Amino acid sequence: MAFEVWYEPSPSSMVAADASLSSIATSNSARVAYGWRVFEEMLGGVYLGPVIEYFGSDGYRHLRLGAHLTGMKAEEIEWSAAAGWAQDSQGRASPYVRLNMLRRL
Repeated sequence: MAFEVWYEPSPSSMVAADASLSSIATSNSARVAYGWRVFEEMLGGVYLGPVIEYFGSDGYRHLRLGAHLTGMKAEEIEWSAAAGWAQDSQGRASPYVRLNMLRRL
């Protein structure tokens, strides 16, 4: 099961959230991002702000804290990117980068 929400509380801000839950290995994930519209003149307006992501399954947890840039467009493709710090329940920690592409039908 999964859900995704995108909400714009004002013309210059956004909130995005998604979560998933699986009965296979009881895995789950969640993500929440908030952003302010920036770079109106250069990129036509994209959202920049903080993001937190969580992934978990039996005996394992993974947390990411970072910043995202969302809403970059190239023809029919919308891009987003995030970067920050990740840490897991096994004591490993490192920087992370996430790239995403979306095509609306």
